[in-house]
Amino acid sequence: MDEMSTTFLSINYDGPALESGEMAVEDLAPALLAMGKLFDEANRVVNGDRSSLSVRVKAGFVRGSFEVELHLIQGWIGYAKDLLTGQDATALAALCAFLGISGKDIGIGLFKLLKIAKGRQPTRAHIIEDGNVELEFPDDSGEIIKVTAPRQTVDLFRDVKVRRAAAYAFRPLEKEGINVISVRVTGESKERAEAVVGKDDLISFKSPENSDSLIISSPSTSAFSIVNLSFSDDGKWKLSDGQNVVWASIEDEDFINAVNRNEVSFTKGDILLCDVIVQQWQTDAGLKTETRIIKVKQHRHPAARQIDLPFS
Repeated sequence: MDEMSTTFLSINYDGPALESGEMAVEDLAPALLAMGKLFDEANRVVNGDRSSLSVRVKAGFVRGSFEVELHLIQGWIGYAKDLLTGQDATALAALCAFLGISGKDIGIGLFKLLKIAKGRQPTRAHIIEDGNVELEFPDDSGEIIKVTAPRQTVDLFRDVKVRRAAAYAFRPLEKEGINVISVRVTGESKERAEAVVGKDDLISFKSPENSDSLIISSPSTSAFSIVNLSFSDDGKWKLSDGQNVVWASIEDEDFINAVNRNEVSFTKGDILLCDVIVQQWQTDAGLKTETRIIKVKQHRHPAARQIDLPFS
């Protein structure tokens, strides 16, 4: 039997540009979509495929600002209710707490951890006896700041999709006249449960720049024929290994300089014998493969071929 939990969130956008109670659609719509994405991705990180999350929007108005309400509906598959929430709270309430917008006392939530990190990556992470994680961050003076957070909060901090959604959710702060965005569980006290993000916090919510993860880096020696001498815009060569056509970057500066000085001529059927590194990366869009030619060891022309004779 499936179980359901539900809650409402109030999101308030404040600043002189919103005194009329109106907000540009091009600012609001992407931010709300990102906020919904943030909760969906957070639910994935914390609960896996045991539950699903639906996010709905209710418009509202508070004098001198612009406020909307999100209705979160969480469905649980079978009896897979999150045991971390305890008997007196719903799994959804715990999820809000791990994000840092609930009064439930679970320790540091994601939003507070992001503010402490200020866009920096931890230099050390250590799992302590109670299951929480101790993180170390350098501050502006070079001193080390130690922070203890629940494992779920740290998992959210590490997840690129969560971080990217958080960055987009607070992007309206980049606009002139929108100074503060606050998020809280509707009905809970602002003092305990409200997460307040201002313009000065934008660096803390910046999306990680490089989300690609290297899976394989395989060095080898390979032979390529030149498909044509039309390079791509990023300087890659179109080559063939006899089975597949690949775009490869040639990082042999001596060879490239010789080509640029017209000291190397090319004819049909030329073969390049190269030291190669093939790297495969896991990206948000899927698997990406890169071929890097580190050294061109030989450049063979077709006329150089000879028939082997059985000399004695």
